[in-house]
Amino acid sequence: MISNSIFSIIEDKIKQAGSSDPREVADHFGILVVDLFGTIAGYATHYSFLPVIGLNRKLDDMWYMFGGWHELTHIFDGHIYESSFTNGHYDNGFFSQSVDSRTVSVHEKTANLVSANVTISDEDVFRVTGYNTPSMCSYRELKAIQKELTQTFKQLQSSADSPIVRTKLQELRRQLEKTGSSIADLEFDIMLSDSYKSFSDMAEELGISERILHYKLEAMRLRGIDIDRQELEHYDTMFAGAI
Repeated sequence: MISNSIFSIIEDKIKQAGSSDPREVADHFGILVVDLFGTIAGYATHYSFLPVIGLNRKLDDMWYMFGGWHELTHIFDGHIYESSFTNGHYDNGFFSQSVDSRTVSVHEKTANLVSANVTISDEDVFRVTGYNTPSMCSYRELKAIQKELTQTFKQLQSSADSPIVRTKLQELRRQLEKTGSSIADLEFDIMLSDSYKSFSDMAEELGISERILHYKLEAMRLRGIDIDRQELEHYDTMFAGAI
């Protein structure tokens, strides 16, 4: 289980260091940074009371950020002091497993979520997803209404023997049908709009892979932002062949 408190912890570390650059953050908190060569992309460990991260010299600017924050998370979240990290933790690559993988460890998932969250700005995600456009704002509002109506409908179904409840259920069903129709119309409008982008288009515009975008969106969701990666992917196939 991943706690969303890790994002607040990392935000506080960045504020204290006055920088999001991994080396500057490491220097501020007395973390030794070692240059790596060869095939190891990064590692995190500690020598007695000295926390240490290693980063490969071949990492470009973006992957330096991804790798740096991946390894720093292992330190700031205390992973390096757990038994599974007794002999240090080595990474041959980052984001090697999807955010929904059943085999990705909690430590690796947490490190990837923080890494994506720090490296990719919320503003850039809002821009490529059209998050703040009127259509998307209306869409989120309608989805919230639909969810609330559905929950109320299910709760009342257990008391459907009452004439008053049956009348209420009929009214809720009409509201659900109307809301569902409005959502479908809005989805079609979004798909046809000039600002519409497929999920792969969004990732490409951000200069990242779809897998990394999944991690960023999941991190935003865990932080309480009303953004649904499944909905964003939904548009890729919803109208395939319709026009």
